[in-house]
Amino acid sequence: MRCRETVARGDGAHIRHTVAKWFPGMSLSGRLSLFVALIVIGVVASVTFLEMRAFERDIDRELMDAARLGAQSAADNIAAREPSLDPRDIRDMLHDLAEADPVLDVISVIETDETGHFRVFASTSTEERAEVLDVAGRAITTKEAATARTPAIAMVAMPVPRRGTYAAVATVGLDGVRRARDQGLRVALGFAVPTILLVTIFAHLTARHLVGKPLAAIVRTMDETAGGDLRARTAMIRDDELGTIATRLNGMLDQLERFNRSLHTELAASQNQLLAVRESLARAERVAALGQVAANVAHQAGTPLNLVSGYVQMIRDDPKTDDRIRSRLQTVDTQIQHVTRVLRTMLDYARRPSGFEQVSVSEIIERVREIAQPRLSRSNIRSQISIAAGLPPIRADVTQLEMALLNLVTNALDAMPDGGSLVISAAAYADGIRLEVADTGPGIPPQIFERLFEPWATTKPDGQGTGLGLAIVRDVVRAHGGSISAYNRSDGAVFVIDLPAASSPATYT
Repeated sequence: MRCRETVARGDGAHIRHTVAKWFPGMSLSGRLSLFVALIVIGVVASVTFLEMRAFERDIDRELMDAARLGAQSAADNIAAREPSLDPRDIRDMLHDLAEADPVLDVISVIETDETGHFRVFASTSTEERAEVLDVAGRAITTKEAATARTPAIAMVAMPVPRRGTYAAVATVGLDGVRRARDQGLRVALGFAVPTILLVTIFAHLTARHLVGKPLAAIVRTMDETAGGDLRARTAMIRDDELGTIATRLNGMLDQLERFNRSLHTELAASQNQLLAVRESLARAERVAALGQVAANVAHQAGTPLNLVSGYVQMIRDDPKTDDRIRSRLQTVDTQIQHVTRVLRTMLDYARRPSGFEQVSVSEIIERVREIAQPRLSRSNIRSQISIAAGLPPIRADVTQLEMALLNLVTNALDAMPDGGSLVISAAAYADGIRLEVADTGPGIPPQIFERLFEPWATTKPDGQGTGLGLAIVRDVVRAHGGSISAYNRSDGAVFVIDLPAASSPATYT
């Protein structure tokens, strides 16, 4: 025995609610404009940040290079002098270096006295920072260049060659870096704000022209159609996807209007005849009438109806579609599905089996489950398939048998609007196979049980069922040499189909 189970979950609804919460009441064109504005802000902010960082690094590097060069020049000059150093000569030399490079704020020479303490030997400043003594001490101690910086200044110390107790220190101010950063931010803001505003306005106008107005025209036509005006048409002509939707919508409405007139005419003519003959002849007359209507209308109306329904569902399920438009699209889709269901039911009832072939019942069940899976997911219905191993093949018209089984599954789903469990099983029975479709709905009402498989018998509300579905299923099963029955159990209804195996004697019609 193979058993597979699928549980449907409504994660899509959570995503749509989240998006609606972020942008309550905002149109699709407005959301697109906001999205473009956020992208522009992100790009401009990123570029500005990277440019400012690069600019600051360049200025900082230039300042440090100037300090390093000034300290090295001072150290080399002192190293080249006589062993005896005159503080006044050294101070004059330091002033000359400072005047030669305006970037340098202070140049100092630090020495170590007999007690190991560091003191200023000569400097271009009358007051020396404690940080200068620290960085000079590191340079003298390690005999290597040393650097230090505070938020306001940066210092580079160079040990004096051949004079181990001296070090030259050059100090540069970092105010220029801050001024450059502030100036860059002012320039960036002056450029970014107008750019963002212009791009946002342009994106909004473009989105409203390309998306907002066409969608409004389509929705307006759908609203008029939902209100009962089958002559409503959209005048939009475009060579893109929205233009295709508008064209197909107009085509579907043309077909729908013609079908509505033809259907009323045919039903009115046939009703006068149905009242004058017995039930069997009346049923034959209705089938003939429905067959004629289906032949003239169903093939032409079915394709545009399905196509428009697909586009309506795509726009409705788009997270960017607001709730008001989604509600209107749901109304239009409900009407389309109703017309499509009536067309398909009439066409199926008039169609005869086209040919029998040897098939596996498990393949038919799998295809039916695959077709019904989207609705199972939307309705939060758990499905289970149970197929016994080693089942014999059957002779069947695959299309008709799939249609009959799908009809039973659809009825089971209609009986469980708030979710439930659907079980499709197949097992060996006598000289053939028994199929069962069980649901956890309210069961079959007693008042309709005796005529359950008769035409026009239905428990669905007016406008939601034709009463032909189970009659079609019965005729299909009988054409395959089988039988169908139903019964209620404590937790729902069960429909049973018995079909002969391919090797069993049976009559196929």
